[in-house]
Amino acid sequence: MNKKLFEKVKSLCKDTGLSEKYLKAITEKLGGSIEDDSTDEAAIETTANLVADVAKESQGEATRWASKNKDPKQNPNPDPEPDPKPDPKGDSEVAKLLSEVRQELKQQREEMAAMKAEKAKGERMATIEALMETHKIPAYLRKTLAKSIADDEDAEATIKEFAQGLITNGLPTNETEGSKVASDQQVDEAADALLESIEVKQ
Repeated sequence: MNKKLFEKVKSLCKDTGLSEKYLKAITEKLGGSIEDDSTDEAAIETTANLVADVAKESQGEATRWASKNKDPKQNPNPDPEPDPKPDPKGDSEVAKLLSEVRQELKQQREEMAAMKAEKAKGERMATIEALMETHKIPAYLRKTLAKSIADDEDAEATIKEFAQGLITNGLPTNETEGSKVASDQQVDEAADALLESIEVKQ
């Protein structure tokens, strides 16, 4: 459980009279989308407010229940006709609030997962670009080669193999483009063949 989130929840619920044990339990259940080491202040603030809303609503329901079920001996003027029926409106309001909390937390988890995936994709593309630069892959071949590398594939091994294929076939790399010995059409055909051979191996 994220410590900052729990401290925020405690601060928001300090006047409710709810025990720390209860607040910890409800924070663990509703704050699962916040990683233990997260420092995202906006996400922590939003989740803490949601947890506090549920906690306060629960405290209000508990207070109403206790009032209705108070020992008649403790009340010198008991209601002559107490209503034994539960308050369906109150129950539906709590259920609605819990549903909204779960939906918002689900949305937060999906957004965070999408952000992580996008970040990982960007980092991998940067790594592939750096490897292509290291192995002197011609600029006009980089986009096509990058598309042929699967997400779970060893990018360095594939790029190194492709670069070696260029050398073996006598094709120009960034270092040798100034002294081409083959026509542009031959270069393109040989490069395409190399790409196809890499894709077939996958």
